Amino acid sequence: MKKLHALYILGLCSVLSVSCEKKFLDKAPGVDVTENTMFSSQTELEMYVASLYRHGIHHGLPTEDRSLTNAATYDISAGATDEAEYAVGWLTGQRWNSANITASDIVNLEDYRFFLRWTAIRMCNIIMERIDEVPNITPAYRDQVFGEAKFVRALNYLEMIKRYGGVPIVDKRFQLTDDLNLGRNTIEECINFIVNDATDAAAKLPPVYPSTMRGRATKGAALMLRSRALLYAASPLFNAAQPYLSLGGDKDKLICYGNFDKNRWKLAADAAKAVLDWAPTGGIHLITDKGVTANYKYQWSTNDNAEIILANKIYGPRNAWEIPWATMKPNTLSNSGWAGVMVTFNFIRKYEKTDGTPQTWPLAGGNNLFQKYDELDPRFKQTVAYHNSYWNREDPKFNCLNSQLGHWMHKLIPEALHNGAAQIPNWQIFRLAEAYLNYAEALNEFNDGPTADAYAAVNEIRRRSGMPDLPANLSQADFRQRVRNERDIELAFEDHRFWDIRRWMIAEDNGVMKGDFWGLKLAAITGSTEISFTPFIFEQRSFPRKMYLHPFILSEVNKGHIIQNPGW
Repeated sequence: MKKLHALYILGLCSVLSVSCEKKFLDKAPGVDVTENTMFSSQTELEMYVASLYRHGIHHGLPTEDRSLTNAATYDISAGATDEAEYAVGWLTGQRWNSANITASDIVNLEDYRFFLRWTAIRMCNIIMERIDEVPNITPAYRDQVFGEAKFVRALNYLEMIKRYGGVPIVDKRFQLTDDLNLGRNTIEECINFIVNDATDAAAKLPPVYPSTMRGRATKGAALMLRSRALLYAASPLFNAAQPYLSLGGDKDKLICYGNFDKNRWKLAADAAKAVLDWAPTGGIHLITDKGVTANYKYQWSTNDNAEIILANKIYGPRNAWEIPWATMKPNTLSNSGWAGVMVTFNFIRKYEKTDGTPQTWPLAGGNNLFQKYDELDPRFKQTVAYHNSYWNREDPKFNCLNSQLGHWMHKLIPEALHNGAAQIPNWQIFRLAEAYLNYAEALNEFNDGPTADAYAAVNEIRRRSGMPDLPANLSQADFRQRVRNERDIELAFEDHRFWDIRRWMIAEDNGVMKGDFWGLKLAAITGSTEISFTPFIFEQRSFPRKMYLHPFILSEVNKGHIIQNPGW
């Protein structure tokens, strides 16, 4: 792990140069900015904290910013799942669909923040070790910053654990005299570390900030982090006596607990309930006042709305032809679409009818496409760009007759984005709807079937979009499938599906991350305003079992201290 140590040092240098650029340019000749400067006053510390957020808070949008990393991503994770397919083959996410992933290129293909996370973790440790040296620091501000450091550290660990399983726990900054040959900690140790950090952070962070300070971690963000971590810990990938592939003996505890414990679902349920109980004190609530045909779209398209617990706000205004918009916009649009995210028919079929029953899509096709659309869950038209829908006020109705799969992703890309009207991308890391769905899922698993509270949680999400309550008396298995489908629809394209598939261990099911992937061929009908549709298989995807966890980058494994994940 010597490279990790080197990265800590280099990371600190980059932090100091980035966070203090203005101060450096203003300083008197011969006066250098050092780490001591960062802790010389509350003002200087605040600059360091701002840099911590830049280094330590991730997002799932395309990025071309290489100022902190050696890699960039131009796509989103949806294209590696049954949600979507990118319209161009040069985007790296497409490699998941052919299982063309290696330990040498994992950083470039998905985890471009791998080394940056270790820099962020070191920054957190420095803050916690030195914060009491700041002169005249107020107790409230001291606790807030300490809580922010704990939160960012825990968040980065969760991002690694969901990718790799157990990773080395670093709870202090290294000195040159320390033993740098760290190996991996177990899943149990890592989850406990995250939960402890998140719990400590929640006790220190404020419930709200002034409107000028949105994007900083609140108590609710820490509670939400704990909820997600415990949900992942309770899920089949980790909460198991045997792993998906064996490393042998005690090494298996690096990638699973080594036993199944149903009480882990109870811990996950309690953590989600803590978020729901906190929400009113933080002014957080579901968006319900825009109408069932607009509540959902308002939530994802409006920055700083009342449902958002934490968003990454690293981006400033970006024009339609700039990243991140450019590679997400359909390449059939005239306004600078480079690529575009095509929605698969596998995903379209997940939408229920407005009466809560499954929509019928004959594999032989049909001549009533618009009728099918009108019968669907209102979230469909608030998520997907479909034939004859409007992209924005500048473009004519969207023509999907010649598109490859028949549908495009519209979610994440606000209608207000058009030529001459830049928009500010915010990536929603935590929002309240996830807590409701976490709670419903965990209660069902712990109680061997849905309770009244589990029903109430998922129905709260459905009602705000005009969908009926789930049927009463569902079995545990049936309720599980309904809640999972609700996550698919509600959290679509928000970087949940890729990880849900793996934690549920369903990637090998046909049409999930393996097997048949479908699109719709659309055609006009002479003398009719309706459109005909014909389902077709556009791709056969591969998913070897080893892909349930990422490989560690080979350069780290070759140093002899990191045990590689099985199959790589």
